[in-house]
Amino acid sequence: MKLSDRTDLVKRLRACLNCLSEFHVISACNSKRSCFVCKKKHHTLLHKYSTPTTDPKVFPSSELPVASPADMCSVQEVVNNSESNSFLEHSRASFHTNGNCKSVLINSAIIYVKDSQGIRRPLRAILDCASESSFISSNAANVLGLKKQKVNIPICGLNDASININRRISAQISNAKNDSQWDIDFLLVPKISHLSPSKKINVEHWNIPNNVQLADPTFFIPQKVDLLLGAELFFAFLEKDKIKIGNNLFLQSSCFGYLVSGNISDNNLDISTKYCFLTKNLEALNKTLTNFWEIEDVDYQKACNSEELNYCNEHFAKTHFRKANGKYVVSMPLKPEFPEIMLGNSKMIASKRLDQLWTRLERDPTMKALYSDFLNEYESLHHMEEVKEDADLDAGYYLPHHGILRPDNKTTKLRVLFNDSSKTISGYSLNDLLYKGGVLQEDLFSILIRFRKHIYAFTADIKQMFRMIELNESQTKVQKILWKNSKSSPTKVYELRTVTYGTASAPYLATKVLQQLALDEEKNFPLASKVLLQDFYMDDCLSGSSEFTEFETIQSELRQLLQRGGMTLHKWCSSYSPTTAQEFPLDRNSEEIQVKTLGMIWNSVSDTFTYKANVNINHSYTKRDVLSQIARIYDTVGLLGPVISKAKIFMQQLWLLKLDWYEIRPPDISQQWENFIKTLPDLEKIKIPRCFLETNAIRVILHGFADASSKGYGAVIYFQTVPTNEESNCRLLCSKSRVAPTTIMTIPRLELSACLLLSKLTHKVMSALKMQIESVQLWSDSTIALAWINTPPNLLKTFVSNRVSQIQQLTKDFQWKHIPSECNPADLISRGLDVKALAANDLWWKGPDLENLTASTPDSLPVSSFVTDECYSNELKTIPKLTLKLNIDSNFIDNLLDLTNNFHKLIRILAFIFRFITNCKSGVKQRDSLTLEEYGKAEIFLINHFQARYFAPEIACLKKGSSVSQSSKLKFLNPFIDKDGCIRVGGRISYSNVSCNQKHPIILPAGNKLVKLIFQCYHKRDFHVGQQALLNTVRLKYWPLGGRSIARKVVHECVECFKNKPVMANQIMGDLPPERVTPSSPFQNAGLDLCGPFFTNKGQSLAK
Repeated sequence: MKLSDRTDLVKRLRACLNCLSEFHVISACNSKRSCFVCKKKHHTLLHKYSTPTTDPKVFPSSELPVASPADMCSVQEVVNNSESNSFLEHSRASFHTNGNCKSVLINSAIIYVKDSQGIRRPLRAILDCASESSFISSNAANVLGLKKQKVNIPICGLNDASININRRISAQISNAKNDSQWDIDFLLVPKISHLSPSKKINVEHWNIPNNVQLADPTFFIPQKVDLLLGAELFFAFLEKDKIKIGNNLFLQSSCFGYLVSGNISDNNLDISTKYCFLTKNLEALNKTLTNFWEIEDVDYQKACNSEELNYCNEHFAKTHFRKANGKYVVSMPLKPEFPEIMLGNSKMIASKRLDQLWTRLERDPTMKALYSDFLNEYESLHHMEEVKEDADLDAGYYLPHHGILRPDNKTTKLRVLFNDSSKTISGYSLNDLLYKGGVLQEDLFSILIRFRKHIYAFTADIKQMFRMIELNESQTKVQKILWKNSKSSPTKVYELRTVTYGTASAPYLATKVLQQLALDEEKNFPLASKVLLQDFYMDDCLSGSSEFTEFETIQSELRQLLQRGGMTLHKWCSSYSPTTAQEFPLDRNSEEIQVKTLGMIWNSVSDTFTYKANVNINHSYTKRDVLSQIARIYDTVGLLGPVISKAKIFMQQLWLLKLDWYEIRPPDISQQWENFIKTLPDLEKIKIPRCFLETNAIRVILHGFADASSKGYGAVIYFQTVPTNEESNCRLLCSKSRVAPTTIMTIPRLELSACLLLSKLTHKVMSALKMQIESVQLWSDSTIALAWINTPPNLLKTFVSNRVSQIQQLTKDFQWKHIPSECNPADLISRGLDVKALAANDLWWKGPDLENLTASTPDSLPVSSFVTDECYSNELKTIPKLTLKLNIDSNFIDNLLDLTNNFHKLIRILAFIFRFITNCKSGVKQRDSLTLEEYGKAEIFLINHFQARYFAPEIACLKKGSSVSQSSKLKFLNPFIDKDGCIRVGGRISYSNVSCNQKHPIILPAGNKLVKLIFQCYHKRDFHVGQQALLNTVRLKYWPLGGRSIARKVVHECVECFKNKPVMANQIMGDLPPERVTPSSPFQNAGLDLCGPFFTNKGQSLAK
């Protein structure tokens, strides 16, 4: 949006020109902010620039200037014209520094680059002779509009940091005179550096010749860097001439002009941050990968609602409503701190993307027909409407869109995606202004586990779920798109009237509408409402029943329920049988019997799960290739646990070799991996029964197994059904594997971690199944781990204690048993298997012989038999032999004072000691917080102790009723002893209405630590007051002897007061007038003092 358009928009909205608020005008604006450029009372976006700049932050893409050689002004002219650009001085540094007050200047130049229209655009470039490639920032590339080519090039920098480049553009660069041109390939990066330099450099006193044309006339002003020119043409740019303009400062001649280089000294420059171009940390990717071998933590607890989710729920409840036809109308949850006015002009970007789209569609007639059919259907269903010409076409937000062609897909061959994350000229997108909401439905693991318990199961999908939910008319203006029927046809503007896939809040709004529909229609469709709340993952349904009648009712109710909300279920598929095949035929090709549901392939005829792995076999593999292949094995519930575990173990071995992502693996490692992936196609031969229940089961038992090795650990769960007069049946339910941590850990600790993993996994399965289970039996082949589980956690060390505490809490109703290692199926997870070995392993698919195993295994192992075991005893806490110590030292109070320098903490310690004594003597135990009486009792005891030590003769005289001796320090204080035994000051103000402590303060002896602690306490409490105020505050309750010197010493020794002590500035006197310094005849100049002198206080003395 141009400056004039922005100004007209603000005026049309009658908004404030300073803060852009619509509730007042600029004359009534109370905002303290102003324009960053000129400091005047208007917004920075409304500032009118008088000098050209290449900063994309200042110039919109449509207003980039095209400079001519005549525009290259002298340094002094730029200095004079840039005084208003002081806002740039607050930017961060992006130039090299050498650690002290010197800063190294980077060679910068103004380079002219041809854009897609053939116009030469001036961009700011950095010349780097140490870079093998040249780079361009994303903002500069978007301004040029040149075609971007897909590449995959890793770029390495300092400290072996690397960044992967996936786009490249080719451009022609030239100098200002256009007498030299070069064709260069630029790699596209998000940003080259921060502003360079960090702050404005004062160059007024630099000896730069006036006839010199600089390559970058504004090199001393902080600006963004658009280009980085590498070593490919670096020395071709340089010329022979070189001018020295100061110490370590040079002007190097080049084809672009003179480059300023060298180092400068400036104490005002920020050198705390040092930058080197093209370095990036890959900590995010590395941390993600190391999660393979971190201590496992299954998400078994239901997450609490976040503040964002609570806000979105409240917003939905207030704004949604239901139309007469049953459809829901919702509003997108906009962030309150981001008004819609922050969305800049997006129409230009959408128009450009549309032209690029049509270029692709002209090359692909099939995609062109599918794309046109899709949008024609969109319009015919009234999911979008054309905007009339008399409307404000520039207002709102335009969504760029593109298509993804999937020829192999049998239902949706083309998917059109709307890009709600496209940035406008303001730097914001629609998704930046929207809340995402949160997750409302259950996770994939729970839905798939529950799907396996139904004898009769079905899957279905809501047709066009997002488009069946209408958007409030007040928000459709931010969902505009551009479309035309052919490349030469006029462009039309449309508004999308429904929830659009691609907006940040679309998944939340869709799932929230499904839940609201279930709640609204719960009375009419009770079974279907339950399915809608529990068995849906986005628009996919996986549900069923163990009774055919109920199964049939659910299917009928679910269709009617969704029709009430204007939605339609399609892609029906049910477990195959002669009866169900007629009732629930496939809503697909009649020959299709395999359905991919939530990432798993389900054969509805055999009612089994199958897997498919796409394998790329090469003779050389990189770490990235290995990770990519592992990620393709999608196994949510862990039915292929040993295979996944072996792949993870191999990935950890690669990690420990510290090889780069694109470095070829050693031959022996590559051969091991190749042997492993050659067996992956055999996954298609594995068929796993979907349902684990039997029709005539009288009881069900859940069995969990845990095991660990030096390579990894894992847990696996089986479901045992005991039918009537038949042998029990045991089927694999799920598993979870984890690679052992890279840090050395003992096998018993790994076994305990596996037991904790099994406990969490069992808890997760129990909450997901929502069915009655007779008993749960958990097995481990580690006797040490079982002994720890049966030990009170308070007797164990921290690592073991924390895990045992969690295990005991999660499995308090379950039973732990020991199993021999050869019968433990979890042993296969801890070591890993390839696909062929797993397919032939009955122990994994059918589990151990549970009936004989249960009969021969005792219910529990006695802990006493492991007390002498070294592994067990090493994790026991050392029990102290001495539990009570009697202290009869007479210096107890002095030792107590050495424990702390806090007066309040000292009183609390004494108060707790007195409470302990009271609880020992009394039958009623006090366990509440300390009371004021207890605090007072402790304080009086402490004061009595010190008064008895320092004022023993005075106390003896006062108890006899006589006065203190004439040699006593208390003789002028008229002391007396109160009811608590404290010596207080007498005086003549007994009838005053002030408190007792103020009338008769407690006398404190001098020269002891207690008095100093009291002064320090009051000094900190009153925010570090001065010595006189401190003394006055203390005397409100106490009368310390020698208090003035103590107060002075406490204030003087306070570190915070010392650091913040103000220093009096001594002003330098001005020059004497000429009459007083010029020799002259006596009385030639005479003066008359009409008033004065004036005396001022300077410290504790007077000065004229």
